[in-house]
Amino acid sequence: MRMEISQVDVKRDLLRAARQLLSSEGREGATMRAICAAAGVTPPTLYHYYGDLEGLHKSAIDETYLEVAKAYHGGAEEKGPLKGIRDGWATFLEFAHSEPNMCRIVIQQIMAGNPPSMVSETLRGLAEDLNEFHRRGLLKFNPEDTAQLLWMSALGALTYAVSKDGLVLEGSEEPVLQKALLEITLGALFES
Repeated sequence: MRMEISQVDVKRDLLRAARQLLSSEGREGATMRAICAAAGVTPPTLYHYYGDLEGLHKSAIDETYLEVAKAYHGGAEEKGPLKGIRDGWATFLEFAHSEPNMCRIVIQQIMAGNPPSMVSETLRGLAEDLNEFHRRGLLKFNPEDTAQLLWMSALGALTYAVSKDGLVLEGSEEPVLQKALLEITLGALFES
């Protein structure tokens, strides 16, 4: 097996292997055996760092969500919450198209009542960012409800993106519909 590799490297390699296998093979292919083989370690090493396979899967899902959520934070820091919302929405859709298996897994975790650990923090941060719009009378709902409504719409957009095979009506184009959904959502939440 491995010689003189740091614990941080081993933990990172397990996480990387789990993310790759979850993304390419889904939960069925991201088995303990497959992950350990890809990372070059034995099952006791996985148990040592992550407790069990489910703990490793949860860490992989959390890390994936965190990377996708960074788009909101980057856009918000650059040009405010609306830019963050648009960037985050675009990144979520890009994620759905580039990693549909992992996106489905994230959605399943949310539907099972076990969302990535950063979701509530992201929503609280978004609500705080929206306070200025609320003070200026530009929100149709309070900041907390606006953040929740944006989250609900984004989940709908993601679910549609990863399940659209066979669902797109003739003459419809998914990117156009997704852009329209974002504009409809923003129009419903923000005063003109």
